[in-house]
Amino acid sequence: MNALLRTLSVLSTLELVSVLGLLVNLATVHDATLTSLLGPTHGALYLAVAVTALLGRGLTARTRIGALLPLLSGPLTMVNVRREARSA
Repeated sequence: MNALLRTLSVLSTLELVSVLGLLVNLATVHDATLTSLLGPTHGALYLAVAVTALLGRGLTARTRIGALLPLLSGPLTMVNVRREARSA
């Protein structure tokens, strides 16, 4: 797995964890402090995944488009990165 795929994998995992944290917080206690910490963190991670996928060389169109879909970008990018790593 090359550095670009590894970076996308790590960023996608972190983005998925942050959105799951936001959803759990929303479904349970809806703590404003937690939301104010996780919201911007999730936004920054989402943008990092999207920009990395768009500007990275050698990625398939499927990976690039999947990285742009809100809420699904983390899981879709992880699946596509694994698929690309197997084929490389």
